[in-house]
Amino acid sequence: MKNNSLADNNPEEEDTAFSPLKAKSFAVGSGKGGVGKSTTALNLAVYYAKLGIRTALCDLDPLSNIATILDISEEELSRVQEEIQDGPSLPDDYILPVFTNLDLLFPRPKLKRGQSAKLLSSIFVSFAGELDKRYDILIYDLPAGIGQEENLSFLPFTNNLLLVTNAEPTSHVSAGGYIKAALEVAPDIHIFFWHNKYSLVQVSGFNPRQVIENYNRYVQEELRLNPGSLKYVKDIAFIPHEPSLDLLHNSLSLEGSIRVKLLESCELLQKKILSDIPDGFDMDENSRNLIKHYIASQPRISHVEIFCKELEEYYAGFYRNSGLTPGLGKFLERKKMRSFSDTARENLRKYIRTIKGNILRERALRTAAIITGSLEEIRDSLNNSAGKTASQTEKIIQEYILRFLKDASAAGKKVDGFTRNLFGILFFYFALSRVLGMRAVQSLIFNFIPKRRNARGVLVRDKNKQIHYLVERDELYHAKYFSLIKTLFPLVMRQLALLAKAEGFGIFVLRTTGSHEINRNAYLRLLTNFIHDAVHAGLGVFIGFKFNLASEAIKKGAKNFLTELDITGF
Repeated sequence: MKNNSLADNNPEEEDTAFSPLKAKSFAVGSGKGGVGKSTTALNLAVYYAKLGIRTALCDLDPLSNIATILDISEEELSRVQEEIQDGPSLPDDYILPVFTNLDLLFPRPKLKRGQSAKLLSSIFVSFAGELDKRYDILIYDLPAGIGQEENLSFLPFTNNLLLVTNAEPTSHVSAGGYIKAALEVAPDIHIFFWHNKYSLVQVSGFNPRQVIENYNRYVQEELRLNPGSLKYVKDIAFIPHEPSLDLLHNSLSLEGSIRVKLLESCELLQKKILSDIPDGFDMDENSRNLIKHYIASQPRISHVEIFCKELEEYYAGFYRNSGLTPGLGKFLERKKMRSFSDTARENLRKYIRTIKGNILRERALRTAAIITGSLEEIRDSLNNSAGKTASQTEKIIQEYILRFLKDASAAGKKVDGFTRNLFGILFFYFALSRVLGMRAVQSLIFNFIPKRRNARGVLVRDKNKQIHYLVERDELYHAKYFSLIKTLFPLVMRQLALLAKAEGFGIFVLRTTGSHEINRNAYLRLLTNFIHDAVHAGLGVFIGFKFNLASEAIKKGAKNFLTELDITGF
C-alpha cells in the first residue's frame, strides 16, 4: 500500500528506494503515552550502537522528546535544520551525532502542518540511498496514538513494529486499538510486544501477557481482533519496573536509592521465606508458581477463608482470561477444571495458616510496607502533608529493619545459609543507609555528579555528560568514581562492624566459604554497584547498570529482537 505523501513519485522507483531500509528498520509505537516508548527506543539504539551496529534513531514524534531525554542543549540542537525543506537538502542537515555508531535524525520539533509528510518523503525517497549506506539499522520512534499523518503513514515502510505497552488494562486496550489501525495500513507488518513495568500478578485475574485477548474483552464485538487471522505477533521482552530508569527522577536522591535497595531485600526475603514453607500442592510447577506469586504480592493475610477464596478466584480468572488449560494433576477436579476440590481447598487453607503464622514473613511485609510508603513521600517531591518529617520517617524505617534483623537473629540455626546471606545483604544496606545519612558523605557524592548552569544560571545536574561518560566510557570519570568508592568503603565496613557488635548481628556478616573470613570482595561489589546505580538514576539509559533485573531483561529483549530482525555479524 502506497502512502499519499509519495503519490507523485514513480511506484517502481519508490520501491527501489526504500526497500533496503524496510528490511533493516523497525518502528517503535504505542497506543497511549506514558508507557516508556521513547525510553525503550533510545535504550535499544544505545545498546545496538555499543555492539558496533551503525544505528540511526529517527525521532518522528512532532514533539521530539529524545533530545530532551538525552539532555541535549539548545546550542547543539541549533546545528540541525529546524524545518524539513521543500527544496533540495542533504541528510547531514538533519543528523545529530550522539555517540559512536549512533546518530539522532530529525531531533527538532515538527509541529508545522505538512512536516510529517515532508519527513516521510525525505527518509524514503530523497535520503533513502544515503541512509542505506550509512546505517545497519534504523529505529523510528513514532508519536503515541494512531494519528494518520504523524504515525500510521510510516508503517508501510518497515517490516517490523515494536509495540510498547504496560501491564494494565488501559494500556492493552490502547495497544489493541493501535494494532487494528496499523494492520489497515500495513497488513503484513510483524508485531512484537515489549512489556514495560511488567508484573505477572495483577488484580481480578488480569493476565498481562494476553494483550490481544484483553483488548477484545473490553471493546465492542465489531472492533475485536481475530488472533487467528494475525500473521505475526510475538512477545519479545518483559521488563520489570525499575525506579532508576524512571525519567521523573531528575534529581539525585540517595535517600530514595537506598530505600529501593532495602525494599528489594525485604521482598526477596519474603519470597524466599514463602518458598521454604512446604505447600503440599499436587500440581505442575507453573501453577504452583502462579499461586505463590499471588501470595507474595499480597501485603497481609487478614482472614484465611476470605484470602483463600480470593486466591481461587484470581487463579481461575487468570487461566480463563488467558484461554489456557492449567496442568493441575489431582489439584483440580477434572470435570470443572477451574474449581478447587474440597481436598485442595483444605490443603490450601493449611498452607495459608502456616504462612500467616510465620513471624519473619510478617516482619518482611511490614518493613516493606513502611519503606514503600516512604518512597511515595519522596516521589511526591518532599510533600509533608502526611505529617511526618524526613527524620521521623527514617527513624521509623530504622526501627522496623532492626526488629526484623533481631527476629531473624533469634531464629538462629532455623534459618538456612542462603536465607542468612539474604539477611546479610539487608544488613549491609541498613549499615549503608546510616553512612549515607552523614552530611560529609552526601557532599562527597553530590560533588562527584557533573553539573552545568541552566538558562537561569542555576547549577543543575548535567545528564547529557553523565550519559556520555557511561556510553563512551570516559576514563577520567571512571577514575573519579573508583576514587569515590575507595573513600566510602572503609566508612561502610566500620559501620558494619559497629552494628554487628552493638546489635549482635555477627551472624549476618558475609564471610568467604571455608575460611570464614569477612568477604570484603562481596561488600566491595555491593557498594560499587549501589553507588553506580544511585548516581546514574533517572538518566533513562540502562548501559552500565550491573546486577539489575530490568537491565538484564532489556539486554535479553534487545538480543532476541536482533535475531528476529535477522541482522547478523554482531
